[in-house]
Order: sequence, then structure tokens, then C-alpha cells
Amino acid sequence: MAPQGQACVVVTHALGFLASLTCSQDRRNELSISILCAAILAGIWALVHLIIGGRQVERSLAADRSLEPVVRETMLYCWHLVTGFLMLMTVFLGLGAWGNLEMALAGTLMATSTAAIGIVLAPMRKISYVLLPEGWLFVPIAVLGCWGLMA
Repeated sequence: MAPQGQACVVVTHALGFLASLTCSQDRRNELSISILCAAILAGIWALVHLIIGGRQVERSLAADRSLEPVVRETMLYCWHLVTGFLMLMTVFLGLGAWGNLEMALAGTLMATSTAAIGIVLAPMRKISYVLLPEGWLFVPIAVLGCWGLMA
């Protein structure tokens, strides 16, 4: 097996193990309201990113010819990666709401890491949360996901 395949197997087993620690297997087919709320909120932020961010950030960035092409295109690529990341978080939490605990855990970890990065980044860059509040938007998603996994 290729090293990438082995890494995927290890990650899958680790997520399964973590999910088994957080709740019992008899919840597999139950609807988790808190994880469903996390999924809905993640979906709202994904749409805000896609619609408003598309207008305010992506279009402006694509039109900015003052940036070096490699910088502009790399930043556009990162914007699209974030779009996919937010949609995956929504899907993972949605699947988790209907009992797929590994997906709930993955979505919750995505929200937690996004919140942590956003909360730490503003002070590191010496800017206000008024300018960069995005990290705080993921705190409720992470809390709801953790709450649902621990229920």
C-alpha cells in the first residue's frame, strides 16, 4: 500500500477511535439536534463566504492587476479551498447529525481549528477583531458539535 493510503487508514482508525470515546454506538441512528444546528450554522457561513465573500473578496482579488500574477492566483486558489473546506464541514456535520459519529467529529474538529486559527491570527497580526472577526463565527459551531458528541 502507498504511504498516502496507509496515512488515510491511520486517520480513519484514529477518527473512529475518538468517536467511540465520545459516545456509545447505540446513538448511530439518532438525530442530534445540537449537531444539526452546528451543520445549519456551518452552511450559513459557507453561503455567506460564497455569496458575500465572492462579491467582496474573490471578484476584487481576481480583478486586482497590481498584484503579481502568482500571488493573485495563489490567493484565489486559497479562497476556493476555503469554500470547499466550509462546504465539507457542513456536509460532515450534516451526516453527523444523523448518527455518523466519525463525520460529526471531523466537522467539529474542522470548526474548532478554524475558530482557533481565526482567534489567534488577529492579535498575531496586531489587528482588531472588527477587521477579522471570522474565527469567532466558528466558536458556536465547535461548541454545538462538542455538545452533540458528548451527549
